[in-house]
Amino acid sequence: MRGPFKSSFLSDADGGVALIFGLIVPCLIGFAGVGVDATYWLMERNKLQSSTDNAAISAAHAVHLTGTNQAVTNEAQKMLRSVYGKDMPGITLTVQFPPQTGPHAGDMTAVAILAERDQPVYFAKLFHLSDVKVTARSVARVNSTADACLLALSQTSEKAINISGSSTIRLNCGIASNSTASDAAYFSGASDTKTTGITSAGDIYQSNGALIDTGDGSMLANAPAVNDPYGPEGRNVKVPTNPKNCKEKQLKINADTVLSPGRYCGGISVNGGTTTFSPGVYIIDGGTFKTNGNAALVGQGVTFVLTGKGNDIADVDLNGGAGISLQAPTSGSDLAGILFFQDPAAKDQVKPKQSLINGNADLNLKGALYFPGTGVKMSGGMSGNMNCLQIVAATVEITGNSAVTDSCDETSGTEKIQRTTVELVE
Repeated sequence: MRGPFKSSFLSDADGGVALIFGLIVPCLIGFAGVGVDATYWLMERNKLQSSTDNAAISAAHAVHLTGTNQAVTNEAQKMLRSVYGKDMPGITLTVQFPPQTGPHAGDMTAVAILAERDQPVYFAKLFHLSDVKVTARSVARVNSTADACLLALSQTSEKAINISGSSTIRLNCGIASNSTASDAAYFSGASDTKTTGITSAGDIYQSNGALIDTGDGSMLANAPAVNDPYGPEGRNVKVPTNPKNCKEKQLKINADTVLSPGRYCGGISVNGGTTTFSPGVYIIDGGTFKTNGNAALVGQGVTFVLTGKGNDIADVDLNGGAGISLQAPTSGSDLAGILFFQDPAAKDQVKPKQSLINGNADLNLKGALYFPGTGVKMSGGMSGNMNCLQIVAATVEITGNSAVTDSCDETSGTEKIQRTTVELVE
């Protein structure tokens, strides 16, 4: 009887295993299917969140540029459509400018993007689960700080901001470069820079030996370009009309002299003595405004307009042991706050010249150095007390043993230079 009994037992066991297997396998398949659905939901949710993050950042840029609801909405839609197609099937998009809820509710510098998408289920239908929705919310904010004082306007130049050598920079303001180059803001050598922040439309290069201290500020690459504070999008300063007659032509100064405002043709060369500039506007028509040797320059409430024709637009060359104390007017005209204003046409010269401040020049400058079409270079053993100095030029280079300090106040007459960043805050 052992044989038949054993056979029956085994037969019963196989039947039990088959029954259990038949009950468990569908459950395992179902749970595995739900896991697949859940993984797919998570992937789609992450995709939607990433898309709304990008849409919020793009929309915030529109807030900065235009500030209109339509432009903000268009930017958000454009970003979502780039991912999901023109019709965005199954997606409901809500743009809130300003956000209606959350810590940034009512903030006119912020925009909220809310999106939901119909998400079908597949295996979960075995458990009578219906389709679900995945949702995402992103908030981006425009953060503008009006503290930049070194601004390179060129959109393409390499090393548009170039701080190198053994330069020591101490600024109570920020640095900005509008260039999109890979080294748009360039810090190298044994330079030591302390500033409230650095923004660059391109990348920021820092060599191993260069020191940068931004305090509580940030170093931000690939940031929005900064508006030219004196150009068409800003104050829109124009070159003054030239007086008919030249007060002097190719003026050379070797002893103490007092000058009055007017048109100086062919440049000014100061080789000795102290030249005192009476308050007003000095139009340098062609040539170079140059100092040499131990010459000194003194002036309160003065603006030097560098202009000319064709390839002869005046530039600046301050050299040697010159002692220079010049202050721009603080009010009264479009030139308020501007110490040197170079004609924007300088960029169209066949060989645009870089303006130079070098040697052992002892500087006490207050106001803006505005060279929108050419570069400004500070080099050599220059030391300076830049009292509310702004340098706004196509390129800005500080090198050698230069030492630049800055301490601004609200009465200088200069325009604010807004460094703008956009960041996700929710």
